[in-house]
Amino acid sequence: MGDAAPAIATAWLGTIEALAHAAAGNRPAAGSALDQAVRSTDAVQDEQPPPWPWVFTFTHTKVAATRLTCGARLGLPGWVAASQDAAAAALTTSHEKQRALLTLDLAAAQLATGRLDGAFALAGRALETGARYRSGRIIERARGLRRSYTSTTPSRVVREFDDRLHGIYL
Repeated sequence: MGDAAPAIATAWLGTIEALAHAAAGNRPAAGSALDQAVRSTDAVQDEQPPPWPWVFTFTHTKVAATRLTCGARLGLPGWVAASQDAAAAALTTSHEKQRALLTLDLAAAQLATGRLDGAFALAGRALETGARYRSGRIIERARGLRRSYTSTTPSRVVREFDDRLHGIYL
């Protein structure tokens, strides 16, 4: 192995880099970082476990979930659609907060493609989790999703979401 970083570390760093590029709106750089994360994830199984006891497993499911998040942040529904099946395991994880954040990314992708009812139904489920855990991060992401949609006459599902969001104070 020598001086090279373990594949699990480069895979994880690749996903973090991709998220940063997506937040900055740099699609090509995000795509390159995700491609590197995929290659590193392929190499994880060929290596010995890393010497750090706190490192969790890193799989293609995590890379797919990151691609889904990047696609939502960049407004690329194609990335979201391509990653949704592979990220399905992340959507069924027992880590409810992480699942809620990923659900909000799915909602953002739905919103980007004009599927209002689906977007706000998903966001409503994530909002319930955020309220139950009193998670400011989830609530703020839900508020951000709502702010991204403007309409002079919001549909019933949007008004219902607004009512639930209005009643949450942390």
